[in-house]
Amino acid sequence: MNITRRDFLRMAAYAAAAAGVSQFDLFRLQKALADNGKPNVIWFEGLGDSGCVVSLANYFDGTVGIEDVLLNHIELKFNSVLMGAAGQAAIDAAEAVYANYLDTPYVLVLTGAISNLDGYCIVGEDATHGNGVMQLIEAFNKWEERAAYVLYVGACACYGGVNSMGGNSVSNETQTIIPTHNNPPNFGRNTNYDYSKSLYIPGCPSHPDWIVLSIVDILTNAALPTRDSFGRPLSLLGTPIFANTVHSQCPRKPEHDAGNFADHVGDPVKCLRKVGCRGKDTFADCPTRGWNGVGGYCNKPGINHLCIGCTQAFFSDVPFNREIDNIDTTP
Repeated sequence: MNITRRDFLRMAAYAAAAAGVSQFDLFRLQKALADNGKPNVIWFEGLGDSGCVVSLANYFDGTVGIEDVLLNHIELKFNSVLMGAAGQAAIDAAEAVYANYLDTPYVLVLTGAISNLDGYCIVGEDATHGNGVMQLIEAFNKWEERAAYVLYVGACACYGGVNSMGGNSVSNETQTIIPTHNNPPNFGRNTNYDYSKSLYIPGCPSHPDWIVLSIVDILTNAALPTRDSFGRPLSLLGTPIFANTVHSQCPRKPEHDAGNFADHVGDPVKCLRKVGCRGKDTFADCPTRGWNGVGGYCNKPGINHLCIGCTQAFFSDVPFNREIDNIDTTP
């Protein structure tokens, strides 16, 4: 099934329009696609619930499905959720991309966390291995070394996410999630880890706009965007993404500044910080971007939940709904 580059640009424009991307930026994207063609993508799924992939798959409207977008703006060579191939045929497709990386560079994407326990998370069956399976940590280290860019998508891939919570054990052996809560340069998955080509796109799940705009930004500029100390893009195509706190964009901020704090989750008006909102410690554009095409986000009036800080390295160690003492009332 084929669609034109014009069709892909229309898909990219869904996210780009919300970000205020100019026609010139879209022209640059079109030129980048014409010059470089469709990049090969290897997408591994680690410990998680596939929520980031499902969220992305549900992003586009019913006229052109995500399968069209993936087939026509990237060459998705391996993804256990979305690809049609299975078994050895799927592994062989990924191996071919790995072998031909000099002629056809590829992008590596990881969703889900990486465990240090062999057998706990595998890529798939592989007859070329002695035990017949390929471990995720082995596969990731191998493909990461030759990738042109590496995208870590979702809280689990970036910082461990819910998988890094205490109490996880397998056969009485403590499970270690890689990466840990260190800054990205210290993750150290293998001795040749190259932080300079890595982009971290956290969230639980990661917003589809953040994923799409990251790919568009890289294709347009042939380089990674400027990143913060946690590897997140400060802006994409000139639009702030992880540059500002949720608190600074929150419509409840005047209530915070006036000292009007809610005493229970679900309050429709007051600031929710005292009952556990992490918005002041969380960097993301959720209040200005919104979710699900209706502008919703966690602490929006009408939804009335608190920000759980899912784009931060402290997620999910900080308990939800924990009362916070000594409220800081500075703006």
